[in-house]
Amino acid sequence: METPSDLAQHQRILLGLIRANYQVGRADPPYFHQVAASPDLQEARGNIFLWRVYVLERTCVLTMALLRQRGLLEPALESFIRSQNVSPFREYQPLAFLASLGAHRDSLVVSVSQFELALMRVRDGDPHSYEVTWETDPHIVLHSLAQDQALQQPYPGGIWQTRIAAGLPHLFEITRTT
Repeated sequence: METPSDLAQHQRILLGLIRANYQVGRADPPYFHQVAASPDLQEARGNIFLWRVYVLERTCVLTMALLRQRGLLEPALESFIRSQNVSPFREYQPLAFLASLGAHRDSLVVSVSQFELALMRVRDGDPHSYEVTWETDPHIVLHSLAQDQALQQPYPGGIWQTRIAAGLPHLFEITRTT
C-alpha cells in the first residue's frame, strides 16, 4: 500500500509527464517508463494543448492573433503548460496566460499581452489604472489585430504609452512619448 507521501510523489511525476517537464530516470519504477512511452500520454498532451487554444482564442483574441502571425503560438503555449499550474476554471486561464507573456522575448508580444490583460481586468471592474509601453505605434498594431489582418512591417519607431482605466473613453488612451 502506498503511503500519502508516495502517492503525492506518484501524482507529481504523472503531472510532470503530462506537462512534459519531467524526464523518467533509471530509478523510476517501470510504470512511469510505460506511461512516458505511451501514445495515450501524447494524446492527453494534444488534448490539453487544443483545449487551451480553444479557451484562449475566445478570450485573448489580440494576443493569440499576434502569436499565430509570428509563429510563436505553439512554443508560447507549450511553455505556459509546462511552467504554470493553471486553474481548471476557464475564466482564470486567460489571465494567467497573458501574465506569463509579460517576460516574453518579443517586445510586441509583451505590449499586446499586457494591454489585453489590463483591459480584461478593467472590464471586470478593477479600479486601478494600468500603463503599457510600446516600441511601435499601437494604433496600427491594435487595428490590424482587431481586424484579423497581417501586421505590415516596418512599424513606425518611437515610444508610446497606453493607459487603461475604467474612466477613459473606450477604457484606454494612447499617447506618444517620443
